[in-house]
Amino acid sequence: MTLTTFPITPALPVRATTISRILKGEWTKLRTLPSTWRTAAFALVFSIAAGAVLVISQANGWATMTPSQRASFDATSCSLFGIMIAAVLLGSLALRSVTAEYASGMIRSTFTAMPARRLVLAGKAAIVAAFAFPVALVSNFVAFEIGQRIFAGKHLQVSLGHPGVLGAILLGAVAVSLIAVIGVGLGGVIRHTAGATAAMAVVIVGGVTFGQLLPPGLRGYLPGTALQAAVTVHRSPGILAPGTAIVVLGVYAAITLAAASIRAAHRDA
Repeated sequence: MTLTTFPITPALPVRATTISRILKGEWTKLRTLPSTWRTAAFALVFSIAAGAVLVISQANGWATMTPSQRASFDATSCSLFGIMIAAVLLGSLALRSVTAEYASGMIRSTFTAMPARRLVLAGKAAIVAAFAFPVALVSNFVAFEIGQRIFAGKHLQVSLGHPGVLGAILLGAVAVSLIAVIGVGLGGVIRHTAGATAAMAVVIVGGVTFGQLLPPGLRGYLPGTALQAAVTVHRSPGILAPGTAIVVLGVYAAITLAAASIRAAHRDA
């Protein structure tokens, strides 16, 4: 009797399959929420509009600027000023992706289906970061083009080929993605939408405002200031290099996500 053998196809590692299921599940939850697309639209519109308003103000005030102000003038950073709004809105969307599940109790079902709680939070962070990046990137490109068209009336415009400009646009989108990861971390730690949203506003906007009370050497390491530094071409005292700013935001993102993972692993949903 002859035995017939068939080639055995190795199964995907269990961990890889779990990660794939988590990512698909988190993307389905994010894209099926109407608030996701409204928030993306608001982030686009308001960030572009905020940049245009600042550009108009700067262009109109050029004649009254001092020589030092003109020397430090940054046409790129002005155009991308609205990145702060995009970061707050998309960061708030990210934290709601966590707090909404805690509020509704759905997080229990999620953790029952996917017991690897830390992987679930990492999957949420990866999905919202991947969603935020193209939104911020499109916003940055459009805001830059509009801003430079306005500046052209005063002959203050720069082009995409100008040193540091393209990097500012790209790194700005990366910075917003990292803010989204911070949002997931804050949502996982605080677990309440209002509290996490307030914390996000303090981290981004409040940090820039109250950071003026700190020495320049420390001010640059605040999340909001680092976000601004990511889109800065002409550096001034207290402003980090764009690459360093991204590293700083990455550290904040890792810390908040780790804190949320620890709480999720050791506390009931």
